[in-house]
Amino acid sequence: MSAYIHPESGNPIPFTAGEHWPAPDMTLLKPERPPAPVLSDVEFQKIFGPWSDWLKDAAEVKGAPVDYVALGLLSVASAVIGNSRWATPWEGWKEAPILWGILVGDPSAGKSPALDAILDPVKEIEQGMSEDYRQARRDWEAKAELAALSLADWKASAKRAISEGEEAPDKPESAEAGPPPIRDRIRISDTTTEKVAELLAASWRGLLLFRDELSGWLGGMDRYNGGGDRPFWLETYGGRSYTVDRKSNPEPIIVDHLSVSILGGTQPDKLKSLLQKVDDDGMLARFLTVFPEPVPLSRPRARLDAERLGRGLRALQGLTPMRDETGNLRPSYIPFTDQAANALQAFRGECRTWEAGAAPLMKSHVGKLPGMAVRVACVLAHLDWAAHPETGYPDKIEIGHIGRACHLVGEHYRRHAYRAYGAADVPEDVANARRIADLVDKEKSRRLVARDIQRRELSGLQTAKALDAAFRVLEQADWVRRETEATGGRPRVAYIVNPKLREQS
Repeated sequence: MSAYIHPESGNPIPFTAGEHWPAPDMTLLKPERPPAPVLSDVEFQKIFGPWSDWLKDAAEVKGAPVDYVALGLLSVASAVIGNSRWATPWEGWKEAPILWGILVGDPSAGKSPALDAILDPVKEIEQGMSEDYRQARRDWEAKAELAALSLADWKASAKRAISEGEEAPDKPESAEAGPPPIRDRIRISDTTTEKVAELLAASWRGLLLFRDELSGWLGGMDRYNGGGDRPFWLETYGGRSYTVDRKSNPEPIIVDHLSVSILGGTQPDKLKSLLQKVDDDGMLARFLTVFPEPVPLSRPRARLDAERLGRGLRALQGLTPMRDETGNLRPSYIPFTDQAANALQAFRGECRTWEAGAAPLMKSHVGKLPGMAVRVACVLAHLDWAAHPETGYPDKIEIGHIGRACHLVGEHYRRHAYRAYGAADVPEDVANARRIADLVDKEKSRRLVARDIQRRELSGLQTAKALDAAFRVLEQADWVRRETEATGGRPRVAYIVNPKLREQS
């Protein structure tokens, strides 16, 4: 028999490291993860059509799972299409094609190489855009110099006329150089919300935010500004009008369509940590997620045709928006056929069934699947056309487009999402118990007190009720035992940690 001495009271707390403490349930710390879902060759060919062989070749060349490359293509294509085309299943429902994609895997899983296959052609397109901008800037600067001379001449003439009691001449058009040209962008990596709004207001079309590691960006966006960034980024998913008020300028930034696609990767442990620290505000639920198994290491035999993807993306970039009755730019709306709308409605019913049995985070994700399917259908239709523009532009979303999208989003990506964070998406008391179990495992704690947990400001562990429920789960899993300590006043509750946890570390 041994004893642990209480660090404050000095009283012994008896325990036996052997038979008196059962083995703790370690599945609380490392819950089982379902296997990665895999599309058959037939399914993959049917969904990605003319791009399926290209995607497989790119995955082989990069030594990465094809799911990484495919989701990268969808997300990048959605940004390039941007606000030029929106899908409308029926009256009153309009969806921007904007997609958010997150690639989950270990550091060696091939996330970055897979995305390079998609982003390298984007870099080449942007280099051409930069050269166009530099030439336009040179032309504008020359015009601005002439305008400055014309303006100076007009000011002198106006001053002379006024001094002689004559009417001042009208300001000539040549005295105005007009606004400077806009540097068009497809991709951004790290910038302020105000700068993003400025870019969107100027370029109108939309942007792609790419971050090689998304969990740090997601978890840190509120660190310095008291929570102001998350609402902004949540709005970028919907493509609606948005106004940003500026302290340094009385004129606000007005964005007609706040549309930003997001793409990046993260590691499973980092995603788990993010889930523990961030409240569910629907942001993670908006991401299409893939978490495949690593592919075997092999020397590739395929060849990557980057030029083909470049041509396809340039075709999408060439899509022009419409203008409303006042001359302002607006998206061109692509309607669904009746058959496509009926298929979408059936999918909505299926999602309602999945939603009923889902835990909170997955419930939020499943609730967004119909909208995601609409967006993916729009992107797939345009990717089909970009691969073979001679076949004619898709002026309607057909049943084949939405059928492919529903299968990909509902049967494949939904299961990847559950593999990525569904195991962590459990009842609140269990989720909170896991947060405490992580602390015990990392810090080798011997004793826990509720107020010490509260001071850490962990999401979901601020109230006495939540803490009590979490500790009950830990007790049932044989991680802790509740001890009541006499203090001369109200008894204090402490939780003694199972010493076998230290033996297993």
